[in-house]
Amino acid sequence: MNFEELLAYLDLEEPSQFEYFENLADLVEADEEIAPEAVYTLLAGVDMEVFGELITHYFEEMQEAIPDDATELYVLLETVRMAFTGMAAQLEEERDMVVLADEFDRFRNWFSFGSKVLVRETDQEGAHERTVSVRDALALSRLEKMGCGKFSYSFDEATGFEMNRYTMSFAAES
Repeated sequence: MNFEELLAYLDLEEPSQFEYFENLADLVEADEEIAPEAVYTLLAGVDMEVFGELITHYFEEMQEAIPDDATELYVLLETVRMAFTGMAAQLEEERDMVVLADEFDRFRNWFSFGSKVLVRETDQEGAHERTVSVRDALALSRLEKMGCGKFSYSFDEATGFEMNRYTMSFAAES
């Protein structure tokens, strides 16, 4: 998906309108491949204070869906959240935006496509296993918390994501 298609997908006329939780959720959870240049162009036009707030709220919502025994995933996502909010708060030159957009795109691809979570569903027909992304596992966990199904999760293969190019200053979080 190119930049124009991305704006249409997000139902925006311009990047400055990217200001709602749903905008970020739609971007992160999109099923289609998004060109890295489109992610960069979008983020370059977004108010970074708003982006930082959206990241915080999105990750908090995501972390609420994490099963209680998936501590490593919780810590990983908290680290990623802190990195993104720190990066958004400390943009000083174009290179910083390039790094933010690249890392965000890598995270989005890992979260929605590249991660592997083994999910076991137990129903009246027995147990069924399948491998899904972290995005899909958290969606199943939300369903389970609403009483729709019974699942167990193995996030062991999914906790290897690392931010490549950013070391956050703890001053950015204070």
